[in-house]
Amino acid sequence: MATFLTPVLIQRAHELIDANDNLEGFVPGEGSLTPKLVLVSEAPGAKEAELSHGFQGPAGTELNQWLALLGISRDEIYMTGAIRARPFTETKGRKRDRRPTQAELKAFAPLLDHELAALPTGTLLVPLGNTGLQRLLGNKMKITQVHGELMKMPILRFHSATDQFKPGSRIYSLFPLFHPSYVRRFPSKRSLVEDDLKMLKTLI
Repeated sequence: MATFLTPVLIQRAHELIDANDNLEGFVPGEGSLTPKLVLVSEAPGAKEAELSHGFQGPAGTELNQWLALLGISRDEIYMTGAIRARPFTETKGRKRDRRPTQAELKAFAPLLDHELAALPTGTLLVPLGNTGLQRLLGNKMKITQVHGELMKMPILRFHSATDQFKPGSRIYSLFPLFHPSYVRRFPSKRSLVEDDLKMLKTLI
């Protein structure tokens, strides 16, 4: 699969990961460079970090079911995320996934900013869960409030000079969804997701 990332950005990601004892693996954005939609998730899990590809574990199985409902394949989308390595904590030799820190979100921001800027005009962004959503639209956005809603607005870009995320000038179309992992943990949300996917299918 192809990636929008440049060798310089990939090297930078490896340097960030090597310098952080609580990050592992590297998962580049990958897929079609003319995608029908772009998934923006949180961060890789253990299986993704091991294989260097997104959505390889249980969440990947769930995602495959979603794509089947949409009538598209992984080759027709682009998958990326706020963080490109697995954030983890370790207790007694056992690693557990954790939420990325704000510093990590900022450190990896140039990679996502570059990818989304390179997308063809009109490409639909599908943020998955709160982290993917808030990375693009800010912390006031909640996935429980806006899932399944088509929005058109600027997204946040990171400005190193001010150490802040600020809206850019380009307008993007966004259609937020719950994260596949969330649906596996809370099966009662599945009917909501199925309704959202029916709506999404009409948009692609």
